[in-house]
Amino acid sequence: MSIVYNAPLPFSFTQAKTDINAEKDGWEIDLKRIALNFSQSSLTNQTLYNNFSDSNLKGNSQLALQFYFTMNVNYYSRRFVAFNIILAEYGFTQIMQTDKSWLTNKNLDKLLFSTDYTQRMWDFDWGFEEFEVGPFIKASYQTEFYPTPSVGRRHIMNYLIGGKLFDGKYFKSLYFDFFGEHDLNSNTQFNGFGTEIGLSLEYKINKNVRWLYAMSFKKYLYNTQFSRISPDYQFLIETRIEARLFKSLSISPTLRYYILKAKDIGVPASSLILGVSLNFGKLVMPAQKPLNKYEFLN
Repeated sequence: MSIVYNAPLPFSFTQAKTDINAEKDGWEIDLKRIALNFSQSSLTNQTLYNNFSDSNLKGNSQLALQFYFTMNVNYYSRRFVAFNIILAEYGFTQIMQTDKSWLTNKNLDKLLFSTDYTQRMWDFDWGFEEFEVGPFIKASYQTEFYPTPSVGRRHIMNYLIGGKLFDGKYFKSLYFDFFGEHDLNSNTQFNGFGTEIGLSLEYKINKNVRWLYAMSFKKYLYNTQFSRISPDYQFLIETRIEARLFKSLSISPTLRYYILKAKDIGVPASSLILGVSLNFGKLVMPAQKPLNKYEFLN
């Protein structure tokens, strides 16, 4: 006699029929992040000590500030989710020159509005992780606060179609898409097509400390011959460890690394920002838990 034992799978897979997520329904407004990242160095009389070759007295006094703002206004329905994002980034570096005048360089300037429709098709439960998966379409508009003098203000339109994993405990987002990009700026006349992959993770070390990581890679497969710029790829990593100071206020060491490579330039350009951020974030209006079909509002 033999005994057959069917062990349960370590995860379950459920296809949506009436409702995927029993925790969210309706509008959700999340003031995800208002942050100020700053660093400063101050030097005086350093030119008088050039012969000492002291590394502590090299360079010039400088102040670097970066401002970040992210707000999500999402709508959860039984069959779909509409993700709407407003994102703003602005940063500059001021360097004191030897004649005591200040030179200001812009190192961040981005204003982005995006909306996407995501179909709620599958729900995964792996025990340690739960998330949803579905196809999505997305449109976005990106511009600048202050135009670059030699180029003018950028007006970038993006249209995307792909698939994503979203709303997980650790995997907040994992997506792959094909995109079309068009810049309305007459100085660039850019039109391109490509593919993109991105990842967003969050891990709570304890109730007051969490680690966040975001990565995106954008590959341009085709640029029209009339475009005056010819990007090859863009790569961005941003990570930080947030420690709560008081309620919605936190502080975090932050690392941000960006690479842009053009098809007609042999070497890529890169930007590295290291600093300490003061962050504020608050879920302004949480989505409601959907009613059971036999429940009634009072």
